[in-house]
Amino acid sequence: AFVRYRASFRHMHGREPRVWLDRCCIDQSRIAESIASLPVFLAGCQSMVAIVGESYMQRLWCIVELFVFLEMGGTEQEIHLQYCCGQGEDTEAMVEAL
Repeated sequence: AFVRYRASFRHMHGREPRVWLDRCCIDQSRIAESIASLPVFLAGCQSMVAIVGESYMQRLWCIVELFVFLEMGGTEQEIHLQYCCGQGEDTEAMVEAL
């Protein structure tokens, strides 16, 4: 899914995307402490790419990230969902409902 996004980004912008990966940048053993910095991290992002599967909108952490991105000034148009499991329409409708 990310390879598809990267190719599309390179085609549109003529450069590699710069990414912040929550899984790598948030200390998974100290999530409660790291979550306080989430608004700062997301405020520095021009867009959000989420690689989603069936359970994406059922996981609180994922919904919190989307909500914080939007609250920090992001827009629906700046959220790019990349589906890894053939899903799509249901997840997009849920994001629009946020």
